[in-house]
Amino acid sequence: MRNLFFITILFITSSAFAQISKVETTKAEEIGKIAPMGQFIIDCQKRGDTYTIMYKDWKFQHLDEYKQFSFKDEDNAFENLYEMIINGFDDMPEDDIMLEIPEGYLWLKFDRVMGVKQVSFGHSVDKSGSVIGYSRQLTKRNIQKLFGKK
Repeated sequence: MRNLFFITILFITSSAFAQISKVETTKAEEIGKIAPMGQFIIDCQKRGDTYTIMYKDWKFQHLDEYKQFSFKDEDNAFENLYEMIINGFDDMPEDDIMLEIPEGYLWLKFDRVMGVKQVSFGHSVDKSGSVIGYSRQLTKRNIQKLFGKK
């Protein structure tokens, strides 16, 4: 009986320690960041083969709420997104460009404000298509900096 009790206690304590394990993480590499005068607007980071773009949600300008979307760099997706945005500045599409990402949808909205061509991101976290966040409008130069091209 005493041995059974000892074995039970040993089993319970060993399973308790097995619930916590160390997870290896990789450090994120910053590709580009836009933060004029220290005010964070948007940044792009790479962790392994996954790119994450985090931005301050412009939908509610008086709240500091941050949103992000991620995608893997499969089939050169990062460069394709960059080229699509840069080409959008030249062609200025009338309708928003809707892209499917693993966690939902991403919209690219091109506008001309006071003669300056700009783009903003909108994204959803599910396949319903309801937009949960909007980035601030970015110029071509901002996009080049965000994607680490300048």
